[in-house]
Amino acid sequence: MNILGLHIFGHDTGAALISEGKLMAIGEERVDRRKHSGSFPVLSVTYLLKAMGLKNINDVDLVVGVTRYGKDGRDKTGDSIREKLGYSGRIHTISHHEAHAASAFFASPFDEAAVMVVDGLGSSALEIETEKQLPFMLRGLPFKDVKNYEEVQSFYRARGNEITGIRKDYTVPGYMNGIGLVYMGTSVFLNFGDFGSGKVMGLAPYGGQPGKTIDEPFVEIVDGVALASSEKNFVRHNDLYRKRFFPNIPPRQQEKLPDDVYTEIAYAVQTATENTLIEMARHLYRISPSKNLCYAGGVGLNSVANKKILDNTPFERIFIQPGACDSGIALGCVLHGAHIIHREPPGKYRLRNAYLGRTYSEEEILADLAGVKNISFRKERDVALTAAQLLAQGKILGWFEGGSEIGPRALGHRSIICDPRKPEMKDTLNARVKHREGFRPFAPSVLLENVSEYFDLDCESPYMLLIADVKEDKRHLVPAITHIDGTARVQTVTREDNGRYYDLIREFGRITGVPVILNTSYNIAGEPIVETPGDALKCFMSTEMDYLVVEDYLIEATGPKELVHGPVIDENKLKAVDIRQKQWLGKLFSKKKGAT
Repeated sequence: MNILGLHIFGHDTGAALISEGKLMAIGEERVDRRKHSGSFPVLSVTYLLKAMGLKNINDVDLVVGVTRYGKDGRDKTGDSIREKLGYSGRIHTISHHEAHAASAFFASPFDEAAVMVVDGLGSSALEIETEKQLPFMLRGLPFKDVKNYEEVQSFYRARGNEITGIRKDYTVPGYMNGIGLVYMGTSVFLNFGDFGSGKVMGLAPYGGQPGKTIDEPFVEIVDGVALASSEKNFVRHNDLYRKRFFPNIPPRQQEKLPDDVYTEIAYAVQTATENTLIEMARHLYRISPSKNLCYAGGVGLNSVANKKILDNTPFERIFIQPGACDSGIALGCVLHGAHIIHREPPGKYRLRNAYLGRTYSEEEILADLAGVKNISFRKERDVALTAAQLLAQGKILGWFEGGSEIGPRALGHRSIICDPRKPEMKDTLNARVKHREGFRPFAPSVLLENVSEYFDLDCESPYMLLIADVKEDKRHLVPAITHIDGTARVQTVTREDNGRYYDLIREFGRITGVPVILNTSYNIAGEPIVETPGDALKCFMSTEMDYLVVEDYLIEATGPKELVHGPVIDENKLKAVDIRQKQWLGKLFSKKKGAT
């Protein structure tokens, strides 16, 4: 059985494919090299078909996508898939939040769980699963009204091959923003753009200064539902965000951060988000008690709040989908197809790691190496040991192996790594390679057996989605990954799940006595994480990384590089609405061109 999952509308489009029991997934941005790409994922589909050895799209038995209605009231998902891919087989569609829920539960290690989905906006109330009936409460309402009711949070109960909806909450007139859009609206207000929520989270710990804090709850919470009083979307209508929350403060332009005003706004919205999510999760537990919580949706990337949920609710274990944002929608679609439609055995596609991309052969690597000037390379007998020695000498390395990760985090297959013991390493890495804002922290990768020695964490955190305190007696040992508030966004690493990346950290620990390395995504600010060996070489030759490891090969520059001295694009100006409209604009202009 070959099942294809697709995310084709909005931002962070992509595809996932199950063939003969094997699961793979890729985001379109990784192959078209446009950050948060909203293009129809033709390149992703081609990538997966080739990797799985399928001849063409009609070798696929079932395609699962997300329901999307046009202005004519018809679901346009199927038509788009057939038009773009030439597919003639079965198509099934589900809601945005159902895809998130499937991505969280079916990838989790749990046999049963409560499932929570929280994001900016999902599907409209009309955009339900194929062949399902519209709830009575929505029948009889005008189409244009119901279409404006959009998912903001959903609760489910999951067991085996079943995910049952418990409740679903939408934006409604007078309350058009959930906590996800409030957080995104804050990002826009702080001039970080639509995709700057991670920057808000990184800035927040600099706030909370006595006498300067802002007491603003941002949302009302009623029976576990969190909505903000508002008439329009705060991201698209940020003037209304300002009017609602900060009428006497102008939107940030280029004011230096951290400061005493905008930093406190970041602190306030982060605190409100944590409190809101804790109350949501407590309410979910009251109506559907379980030891296990599965969690997805863009808000699930708030790793500070995730740890607060674990520490302050009755749930004992939590699984957050590594592609919690829309990069995981295609994965959720394909898992829905496998488990709910095709009834494959429960637990068959549980994730042990996030490495769902394809691997690259030695022939492909050597061909890419041969095409790059001013480098030397050699094949190492023990590349993990060699790399660990270089890290201990203060070198910055690119680390490329195996298949790429799903989601926005680099987890040891497409990473830039360095020594966390050097206080200056954060600034050095920013100046020489990443070109990010100085207030944003870098994350550690630590051997699982050593995690409780260095961090206030007694569970696995394989996807870098839990933030924990760095133990006070260890902070001086790992200053480059310790944030201003003494925390770190932790990735735990095991031999079973992470392979040679584990060996690298173990060797570094043996050499230095510290089994922790600094790990950040292999990209320059403004570009997607690298996918191919060629992408990795291009990034290496445009930055001041010292060495690059690609599988067993150690690569060094022997001549001048063409350095990039800043972000590839201004991420603060990147808007989700622009990405969504690109396909429509492309059609419009192609028609105009054909008419001339």
